[in-house]
Amino acid sequence: MSVFGQKVILQGRVTDKTTKATVAFANVYLDSALISTYSNSEGNYVFNNLLKKKYTLAVSHIGYKDFRKDIDIKSGTNIVDIQLDPESVDMLPVVVTGTGSRHRIQDVPVQTEIITKKDIAELSGRNVEEVISTLSSSIDYTSSSMGSNIKINGLGKDYVLILVNGKRLTGSVGGYADLSRINTDDIEQIEIVKGASSTLYGSDAIAGVINIITKRKKQNISVSNSSYVGGYGHFKQLNTIHFNRNKLSAKTSFNYKKKDGYQLNTLKYNNKWKSNHNLPYLVETDYRPVNKTKAYTISQFIEYDINSKISVNANASWYEKRLYFPFKAQMHNYYYNNRTFSLGGRYKLKNKNYIEVSADYGTYLYYMEFPYKYNKTFTPTDRKTFYPGDRFKNSEQADINILTKGEFNINSKNRLIAGVDVTGQYLQAQYRLTEPDVKAYSYSVYLQDEYKISERFNLVGGLRAIYHDRSGFTLTPKFTAMYKQNAFTYRLTYSNGYKTPTLKELYYYYESFRMGTYTLYLGNTELKPQKSNYISLSTEYVKGKFRTGVNLYLNSINNMISYLIIPTSYDDRRRGIEETKKRYNIDKARNIGFDWHFSLYPVKNIMVSGGYSYVDARNVTQDIRLNGVSEHSATFKTAWRKDFTGYKLNISLSGVYKSDRFYLEEDMEHSYAKPYQLWKITTKHKIESVKIVDLTLTVGVDNIFDYVDDSPYGSHYGTLNPGITLFAGVNVKFGKKKR
Repeated sequence: MSVFGQKVILQGRVTDKTTKATVAFANVYLDSALISTYSNSEGNYVFNNLLKKKYTLAVSHIGYKDFRKDIDIKSGTNIVDIQLDPESVDMLPVVVTGTGSRHRIQDVPVQTEIITKKDIAELSGRNVEEVISTLSSSIDYTSSSMGSNIKINGLGKDYVLILVNGKRLTGSVGGYADLSRINTDDIEQIEIVKGASSTLYGSDAIAGVINIITKRKKQNISVSNSSYVGGYGHFKQLNTIHFNRNKLSAKTSFNYKKKDGYQLNTLKYNNKWKSNHNLPYLVETDYRPVNKTKAYTISQFIEYDINSKISVNANASWYEKRLYFPFKAQMHNYYYNNRTFSLGGRYKLKNKNYIEVSADYGTYLYYMEFPYKYNKTFTPTDRKTFYPGDRFKNSEQADINILTKGEFNINSKNRLIAGVDVTGQYLQAQYRLTEPDVKAYSYSVYLQDEYKISERFNLVGGLRAIYHDRSGFTLTPKFTAMYKQNAFTYRLTYSNGYKTPTLKELYYYYESFRMGTYTLYLGNTELKPQKSNYISLSTEYVKGKFRTGVNLYLNSINNMISYLIIPTSYDDRRRGIEETKKRYNIDKARNIGFDWHFSLYPVKNIMVSGGYSYVDARNVTQDIRLNGVSEHSATFKTAWRKDFTGYKLNISLSGVYKSDRFYLEEDMEHSYAKPYQLWKITTKHKIESVKIVDLTLTVGVDNIFDYVDDSPYGSHYGTLNPGITLFAGVNVKFGKKKR
């Protein structure tokens, strides 16, 4: 009875001082006694069997100011409730793309730009391209029925490597990346590394790398649905199930998208006007710059920990997309199919070292699909009759990539990354190649050393040796230095870029009627690989909640591949060919410019960010601007957040500006796409009244100033935005939180 009488208990509840909501999993401790616990899902905490004495009670939780209070504990039950003051915390994320190893964004030696899931949620973009270009001034894109031409600092689709979870995105049409396979609601973050990155990633990474990292939940089980609806039949939905139990984790997702086509102008240029000015300059057209599409992706990821050192994983996905043309414009539609399979594993060594292996295989098929009976002419001497439901395979691409990579912390100053990479490409395209199917392989080995001279000074040096069975042997070095001084960080980079000729560039043989001329396009098996020299100098300043930085760069490309008009052979002229173009290494190009970015919190709960980019991208051989490049680009975003009891409100305003784009037409005439600016308001409403359900509603207005580029069909458009539209969305997540 005497012992029971001396029992001392301390308990209470942790709540948000502003909203009065309970705060779960707060760290509660008595610092003088080194005793700690956590508040439970109801916000309650308890200490048993304490001594009668004075303690300092302390509480910490991400997003709140630290709490400290001296208390005098007496016999029996002592109740101390705690109210925490909210505090905006900038949790600097971890990035992996720049060096191939994990770094906090402020410590990564290679300059890396990041777009977080918070940025993506506040913008509520219709697609990946809109998100990236609206939040990064150095990124631009143009769309077509084939896909998206994403540019980094003036260099487009041929020079930008796109990764998904660190792996190459399989397949493209006409060289345009098809990003409709990815739903923005499934993105954890996007990492952008500007400049040549072939040392780590091999071919194609001349302008830079965009790595799209998808979400991985840590709850035992989580089920979520995200739906979005906007003007012109735009609808997208993502359904995911995450499962984590003991050694097994899995993710299943279904992504569906659709949109209706629309016209920006019902007129087009009359190709016959040049030869007969008595004809009208503009004529009616049924073609649309944006056509109706439907697409879905099903994917499954599984990971299993065999033991504490070895884990294995597998991933598979199936993607289908249909592109529908108006009946009077075109008598066939397009069908796309992408299948990917991958296996991988990781072996953990001592000192956080590891070795991982992966094998990835993907195919991308591109068909014409016929809803009506139609006689299709492929060449002047080859015609085929198709019936409703028939398909004709335009092309089939297949890629295989086998990678072995190791990361070794040699000592406290040196981190070594080494890898062996084997890639294979296959292309089959009837009527579009000199051979029925063609192949190419490359083999490479790379080594990179991160040397931490001091807490302020870091060096990174790397080298990749590549052998391509069509282009031969080459080396791509890279060197980066980072120095920190108080609130400033300085980075200097020199690197080589490398791009092997594509199979189409080597073996193309395609006849097409364009710009009023029946043209034959030829590849060239004698093409040399394109190489670049990239140098950049950047400085970044971070003080409290203010961040700004400037990056100056020069990227020079040698052996740039372009078309050259050559004499048309006698036999081709008899078949009706009017002009012949062949691929050649004839051009030298360079782009020089700078990027500036900033972010700050001028007052509590308000964030402002933006950027400006200038690029002078030129074809040095012809002394003209590179096609499709905006010299001036700017972005702006501001967001305001307010927490209420059981409810959180976020309002954001975002805008993007692009100057005109230059184009050199196939008939050697110059044209320009119009400059434009687009502004968007997005509101997020998060309901927190239900404990096991996260519910967020989205409502917004896109293109609030109703800008439309109504140039005649066939023009180079600045933007394909149809004008002011309303959009709405709902995000529902069910899941039991993991402690």
